[in-house]
Amino acid sequence: MDEDWRNWEEDGLDFEDALAEAIEAWDGKSKAAIAEVHDILSDADEDYLEILVGYAAEDDLSDGATWLLKHALEKGAAVSDLPDLSSALEAATRSTRWPTQLHLLQILPRLDLTGDLRKPAQGLVFTALASPRAMVRAWAYAGADQLAVAHADLRMRVMKILDRAREEETAASIQARLRQCKF
Repeated sequence: MDEDWRNWEEDGLDFEDALAEAIEAWDGKSKAAIAEVHDILSDADEDYLEILVGYAAEDDLSDGATWLLKHALEKGAAVSDLPDLSSALEAATRSTRWPTQLHLLQILPRLDLTGDLRKPAQGLVFTALASPRAMVRAWAYAGADQLAVAHADLRMRVMKILDRAREEETAASIQARLRQCKF
């Protein structure tokens, strides 16, 4: 990773630029490197999570931004601390970046999908079901199940999707997620 972003205050960078620079410097692989971004910058600005949600819509930043959102929740950030994720979910629905889709699908179980997030979550889930990536489809099936639990009008559609997946999908990651589904 590029060292420049770590000295952002001394170099006169504003926080948003430092965060963007740190995400851009990530190789997309090193968990330790992206976790370091969170460790150093998460408490540096009260708008950290809001900025990440905005970056989730930018293709060159979305993979890192969504990883950091997921990581923040795993490290104890409350879902209530998150800004509205509708725009991030909508952007991921249109995105061709599978890590972005995966990270947001992995966040869904923490979210209440009964209200305003239903439509954007539904868009992402049903789009991701067609992903060539087994892990993305696995989490999309889990998201479809979560939506069916929250919305009775989706249950028949989701049950058909999940039944078909149980018969056709062979990837272990998918079968493991399907076993956890309620429908």
